[in-house]
Amino acid sequence: METQNRQHPIDGTEGDPIDIKIAAAWTKNYRIMNPNETISHFFGNQILQQILEQPECLGIRIYYANEVRLNWIQRIFVAISNFLRWIVGAYGVKHLILVGSDKDGIDQIPEQVPTITPSDPEKPMMAMSFKAAARTIAEQASPCPGGAGCPENALTK
Repeated sequence: METQNRQHPIDGTEGDPIDIKIAAAWTKNYRIMNPNETISHFFGNQILQQILEQPECLGIRIYYANEVRLNWIQRIFVAISNFLRWIVGAYGVKHLILVGSDKDGIDQIPEQVPTITPSDPEKPMMAMSFKAAARTIAEQASPCPGGAGCPENALTK
């Protein structure tokens, strides 16, 4: 957990690309621990740009949220469930994986993209070679609580 106060803890450089194998493993872990739950959300570039174009905006924070308000009995069961998950060690650090998506909703993940090149100019046979696609996916850079610049506001209390 962050213990020192910084004057300007966020500078716009937060976040790092993440290897597709790690991202795939983490998202699989989430799906195993949360069967039948939502596994991703899509935000269009217009709303993201609208947020990013606000004066002095350096990035986007994404919160976990749920529209269901639990009564006290449900809260007890959730607490017991969370305790049991902690006992068996089924708690991990939640991550958000950010990936681009095209007009058809297809994720733009790094992959091996086939390229066709002639094996011999005299023959109609084509040879396949592979090159890495120039795409980037990212993970959260600064989780809250614990990361730099965690706010205290209506979304955090």
